[in-house]
Order: sequence, then C-alpha cells, then structure tokens
Amino acid sequence: MGVINPMLHHNESEWSAERPEAYEYRGRGKSIALWVIVVILAAVLGALVYYGYRIVKTQDLRITQIFGNQGTLSRLGQRADAAETKLHDLASDWQSMGQRVGKLEGRVTTDLKETRRYAETLTQQLHQQMIAEMESRTSTLDARLRQVESEQADQRTQMARVEAKLNQDISAVREENDRNLSVVRQQEETNARGVNAISHKLERERIDFELAKGQTKELIPGVSLRIRGMNPAYQRYHGALWLLQDHRTVWLRDQSVHEPVRFFHKDGGEPYELVVTDVTKKAVVGYLLAPVKPESAAALVGQQTSVDTAPHE
Repeated sequence: MGVINPMLHHNESEWSAERPEAYEYRGRGKSIALWVIVVILAAVLGALVYYGYRIVKTQDLRITQIFGNQGTLSRLGQRADAAETKLHDLASDWQSMGQRVGKLEGRVTTDLKETRRYAETLTQQLHQQMIAEMESRTSTLDARLRQVESEQADQRTQMARVEAKLNQDISAVREENDRNLSVVRQQEETNARGVNAISHKLERERIDFELAKGQTKELIPGVSLRIRGMNPAYQRYHGALWLLQDHRTVWLRDQSVHEPVRFFHKDGGEPYELVVTDVTKKAVVGYLLAPVKPESAAALVGQQTSVDTAPHE
C-alpha cells in the first residue's frame, strides 16, 4: 500500500504530446513478451508429453516385462507420481503466471487510462491558458485602438474649433476692412468737398488731368507735369513739375494720393496746389488749383466746379 507507482507521478515539464503513445507502446510490448513466454512454456510441455508418448510406444515390448517385475512397477509408479506432481506444479505455475499476466494487463490498462486522463487534463489546461493569453492580448489591442480613436476624435474636434475660429476671424477682418473702406471713402468725399469749397472761397481755377507713365502735359501756361512712375497697390507716384517762368523744377518723390503739393512763383501771389486723387495701372488722375487772375475773376463768380471723387478702375 505504501509503494508509489512511478508511472503515475510525473512532473508537468516531462510530458509532451508523444509521451502517452510511447508509454502505451511500451505496455503493449511487455504484454506481448509475457504471452511469448507462456507460448514457449506450452510448447515445451507439449514436447515433453510427445517425448513420453514416443518412449512408451517404442518400448511397448518392455512394458510387459517390466510389468511382470513388481519392483519395476513400483519404480514406474513413483516416476509416474513424480511426473504427475510436476505436471500439477506446472499447471499451478501456469495458472499463477496467467493471474500475474492478468494483473499486469490490469495495471497496464489502469496506467494507460491514468496517463490518457492526465494528458487530456494537461491539454485542456494548455488550451485554457492559450485562450486566456489570446483574450488578454486582444483586450490590450482593443484598448489601444479605442485610445487611438478617441485621440483622433479629439483632434477632429480641435480642428473644427480652430476652423470655426478662423472663419470668425476672417469674417471679422472683412467686416472691419469694409468699415475702414467706407470710412476712407467718406473721408475722401469730405476732403473733396472741402477742397471744392476752399477753391470756391479762394476763387481758384481747377484744371483736371489724367497722365500715363512717361507722359508730359502742360496744365496751365508755364506749368507742366510729367509722371515718371506709379504704384497702384500703395496709391503712390513720383514725377516732376516744371515751372518755365521761374526756370526751376519741383520734384515729386514717392507722393501719395490726396496729399496736396503747394508751390509758388517767384513773383509771389497765391499758392498753386497739385492734388492726385487716384493712381491706376494706366494713369494718374488729379487736378491743379491755380489762382484766378483779376481779369477772369468776374467770369468765375457763380460757376461750380465738379470734382470727380469716384475711384478709377
């Protein structure tokens, strides 16, 4: 009872997928060897019986002689008894060997069943362990995927907010530019009206002009204007005024629109004012305010001078 069967106690690391089959093959080999021994013993017993039968048959004539001798008969009886005893012993040994073989087969069968059961248990444990590992890895990947999707959603939300804010800023800038443009136009109209009122008040003559780049034009006798360059984007120009009576030149360097340029003749008198109202890609548009001479002042009374304040395309 206290003996431990080493076939039923193994470490888990010693088992593999091929161990149960090898063990089953080993048990079958032992069973076959036992049956071979039993067959050999049976063959030996048969040979002995046959040999005894041949001896009895060949010496049939002597039996009668031996049968007549009482001592010989007693010896033959003893030998027969001894042979019978040996046969009984051999039969008992045969039965005991059969029992041992049966017991061995039972043990082998039990060990094989236990081995298969243990292998199935290990297989189930390995299967469950693999499933647990796969579920763990899958859950980790799912968590990472959900995190990435959440980050992408946050980024999309931030991009939408930034885009909405940019649209609002662009709309606000456009509205502010429109307001500034309307204010500038109002200032232009106010300046134009003020210049017109001043020209009427001072009784000045307004001479409108439109000159292209490189063109020279005599605005009034003795005063000529030449445009050397212009910048429509920044509404600036540069050129020169030639005063023939004074033999001098008034240079116009990086001049802006609505910025009056005043000059005088050497003889004195009222100033002259050159005002450019617009700079386009093709020409420079503006006017010259010149003092009115006494002989022509009466003709200017009640006359209104139209000022073109609209922007030129």
